[in-house]
Amino acid sequence: MIRYHNKNTGDVVERKHADSRLDMLPNWERLDGDETPEAPTPDSVLKRPQTAPGTALTSTDGPRAAAEEEYKEQQEDAGDPPDRSASKETWVEYALKRAVSDEERAEIPSLTKPVLIAKYGESPVA
Repeated sequence: MIRYHNKNTGDVVERKHADSRLDMLPNWERLDGDETPEAPTPDSVLKRPQTAPGTALTSTDGPRAAAEEEYKEQQEDAGDPPDRSASKETWVEYALKRAVSDEERAEIPSLTKPVLIAKYGESPVA
């Protein structure tokens, strides 16, 4: 019997004949005789922090986290949206506070009031 050991999971399998697939894979090694396998060493995937399904990992370091924090603060600073009955000028001012790019800011004055309400009428996500 030929015994193979998976270095990532610790699994040991026995085969009657040499298994060319297991011989080729870097995480499998052949065991000699009664050799005791080493403890498993997880690969990089297993070392990653785990989260609940559907939950994105977020980092508090780096440029993306800083940009996300800046965006969140900008949206909070804009305040609550005006009443639907407010003037178009009031909606334009509010939309300009919420805009995130120069292109968006340039487009805002040309939008109709119903479009401004549809696009910016929701309170910013906290």
